[in-house]
Amino acid sequence: MPRTADHQARRRQIVDGVRRVAVTDGLSRVTMAGAAREAGVSVGLVQHYYSSKEDLLVDTVRSVHEDIEQRVDAAVARAERRFARIEQMMAAGLQQLFPLDDRRREETRLRHSFAGLALENERLHEHQRRFDESLAARAAQAVRNGLLCGEVLPGTDPDQEGYAVISLADGLAARLLMHAGRRQRAWARAAVTARMAAVFPGPCARESKVRDADADAV
Repeated sequence: MPRTADHQARRRQIVDGVRRVAVTDGLSRVTMAGAAREAGVSVGLVQHYYSSKEDLLVDTVRSVHEDIEQRVDAAVARAERRFARIEQMMAAGLQQLFPLDDRRREETRLRHSFAGLALENERLHEHQRRFDESLAARAAQAVRNGLLCGEVLPGTDPDQEGYAVISLADGLAARLLMHAGRRQRAWARAAVTARMAAVFPGPCARESKVRDADADAV
């Protein structure tokens, strides 16, 4: 029997085919036959894994969301290894939502295309809602961490700020999808940086400990 990894690889191969068709021709042009052709597999194999076009689209939007989350996690981890402030970690993560290279342009286009389709499809709407809530929850947790370390001022509502910063990043991503010139990219980054500075204005307790340790060493 084929291993689970083989099944996952086949599904990913098919989903990647759907993504290419969707980016090139639009979601409305996605078909089982077109996905099979782009993925280099038979229509029968696609139908073996997916009983309907809706199932295929649901798995595709899931793959887009997972790729975005993994890249956000990696960006935050890189910033954390540099002992960055939470403010900087969050800015690094948010900018992964921007269409600033080929991969992110594809993901942003697909994400917004699926969001439009989700208005008319309950299953896609549920996946989109959960993904949006997951991003907002991650942002809210970063604000809570900031409250604990001192970067965020007491009285700040983490859930409200989490919702606001994700909404800001989403709006900027949509604008960049239409026009991503050099100035527009710089303005988008500056907008996120300014918002993070406003949400995380305080000194981090960890920074104070490092400064005190350096002073003691001298």
